[in-house]
Amino acid sequence: MSAAEFPIAAPGNRIPGVAKLIARALTLVPAESHEAGRLLSRYGGVLGAAESDYEGAHRVLGRAIAIARRERDAGLEVRTLTNAAVVSGQHLHWQECIDHGLRAIELAASDESTGSDFLARWWTTVGLLMTGDSESARRHAVVLRDVAESRSIPRQAAINGSVAMTYVSCLEGDWNVGRESNDRGLEAAPLDSELLWPRVMLECETGDIAQAEEYLDRLLNEQRRTGPERLLASLRTFMVIAAIARITGDPGRLELAAATAETARGKRSVNPLFATNAKTGLALLAVQQGDGSAAEEHYSYFLGQRGTMIWTVASVDRLLGLLAQTTGNLDRAADHFEDALDFCRNAGYRPELAWSCCDYGDILAERAGQGDGAKGRGFARRVPGHLQGTWDASIDRAGECTPGSDPSPDAGGPSLSQRVDPARGGSDPPHRIG
Repeated sequence: MSAAEFPIAAPGNRIPGVAKLIARALTLVPAESHEAGRLLSRYGGVLGAAESDYEGAHRVLGRAIAIARRERDAGLEVRTLTNAAVVSGQHLHWQECIDHGLRAIELAASDESTGSDFLARWWTTVGLLMTGDSESARRHAVVLRDVAESRSIPRQAAINGSVAMTYVSCLEGDWNVGRESNDRGLEAAPLDSELLWPRVMLECETGDIAQAEEYLDRLLNEQRRTGPERLLASLRTFMVIAAIARITGDPGRLELAAATAETARGKRSVNPLFATNAKTGLALLAVQQGDGSAAEEHYSYFLGQRGTMIWTVASVDRLLGLLAQTTGNLDRAADHFEDALDFCRNAGYRPELAWSCCDYGDILAERAGQGDGAKGRGFARRVPGHLQGTWDASIDRAGECTPGSDPSPDAGGPSLSQRVDPARGGSDPPHRIG
């Protein structure tokens, strides 16, 4: 009983045999007893986060919450709500994640002995960021950062405090704060993939390719290590390689990383959140290679996630636009980019707004419909400076083409999808990363 109830690790950490151990312990106590409630709380977290059984976890955690409330056990309710937030987030049910997390934080404020508010606040922050509420996410991220810096807490919690502020700052385009927050985390965990992959993105977004290479090398070394984090590190690595290939135009390592992602996404132990890392990389690979059939498959998957972010990599709406463009449906792609613009403006995600404008410019140039050129020029002020020259050429092409004319890259300037080295700008050949 005690072994089954003891929280060896967070529910998302898959430890062989734990689910069976707890299930057996549940047969030894009265079904609706206080003891059962404590076991159910732990069991639901393991079922949902480690075993990927969302429906089973939802039922079990509901029973645990009912018992906690009947027994007036605030600590148990906080732990159970926290586990529910983890499960909901890892299954991409972001509003449920936020609701559970906020309730856990509220209860924990009146019961400081629970110690679960940090994890609940972390998942609340992630949920808010993914759904575009950056203002609320920042408030929680500041608390996480301050707690991580002000007292002795577990290493992973300290890392999460740095990661949360890194995510918020990068999505808002506050690169200096993002870099500083990331540096603090890397001091404690220089090879942690959760810190390294957003740093690769940050350096690439701001044009420091040499630094991006350095952090990517660290990330690749972490991927080769053994242990439970290896699979997640591999998925994060593939996602970031595919994302920076989109920025720089360098396809290096894509095929090798894609093989890892294809293998990983079929594993039962990979929950939907981490499987999305693999699918995001594969979707970007389909775009990069112009593979319409693969793009259609990935389009169907991401359609149910509209109006959300994929970490700091891309909005789902922009990714859907790119996939629709790859399948040849430019009108559908344009609709998705309109959604992406609305989402990014409302969220205050300035870098993602700029990239959405850039990619939308490609669509307008290729479609070359009535008013597309003028509309594209209206986006110009939101385009990252290092892409401005390529942007101008692409939009000029859109304005000069008429419906039915040849919209291929040979008809004028280079397409924005032919990415450039952010450190140099222009249309020079991309600098190879790695």
